Amino acid sequence: MAILHTTGPLIPALSGGLVPTNLTGNFLATAGINTNYWDNQVSSGANIRRFNGVTHSTTDPDHWLFDGSNDYLGKSAGSGYGGSTPFTYNPSNAFTLAQWFKYNNVNHHIFYSCDADNTPDIEFGYPIFPRLMLSVLTSNDQCRLKVVSTDDSGFPAQEESATHTFSNFTFSDDVWYYVTLTYNGSNLYKLYVNGSFVGSNAVRESDNGNQVVMIGIERDGAGASIAYTGANTKVGHVHVYTRELTNSQVRQNFLHTHDIHNTRWYGRTY
Repeated sequence: MAILHTTGPLIPALSGGLVPTNLTGNFLATAGINTNYWDNQVSSGANIRRFNGVTHSTTDPDHWLFDGSNDYLGKSAGSGYGGSTPFTYNPSNAFTLAQWFKYNNVNHHIFYSCDADNTPDIEFGYPIFPRLMLSVLTSNDQCRLKVVSTDDSGFPAQEESATHTFSNFTFSDDVWYYVTLTYNGSNLYKLYVNGSFVGSNAVRESDNGNQVVMIGIERDGAGASIAYTGANTKVGHVHVYTRELTNSQVRQNFLHTHDIHNTRWYGRTY
């Protein structure tokens, strides 16, 4: 038995389709590509804005291509950019962030979140307050998670951060990966690569409140320099949930969007 998908090949029934419950962000590299933003395929969901001409390529499989200079995908604010409401999630509650990308042995900033109420355009140098940063670092080809929170025990409030490197998985150059980060809403983060569990880390949660989702950019605190994803990194589908997906559900999403025999989906090295 097989399930027919309108934008891809026949996928075995084992895939089960994309997990639908609490899916708030479904960004397909094959749909919703507008001049200034990336349209959310979830009904009434906020979009993600395109900055500085990040390139969309229809070379199989469809993807975003980063130039390593200053382009990124980020907030969707301002007239003509897909709506006035930025795409956000709350990292102090349970969540799941997932992304397909083709690693290119350069720093890749997979997900970066910052305060939704303090996100003017980065190119004008306004302060951006980071809350969560997930990257693959070229120094070791491994995933690094950094979580920033506010210690409210004194006045003024102090920023605290915790950093963890998932050292038991090393990324290879020129290979597509589906990376998923989940949070249980208490204190435990889990990382999956291609549907398989890599590791977990218990760190202090981020602050309450909605955070804007960014891709391809990172700023480690107000006043810190801005870093961009390295040149020729490719980004495909992105999925965001307001709950923690289980191991089997992460695997289900990987299988649903993966086919090693067809370039319309994410094979190993296409």
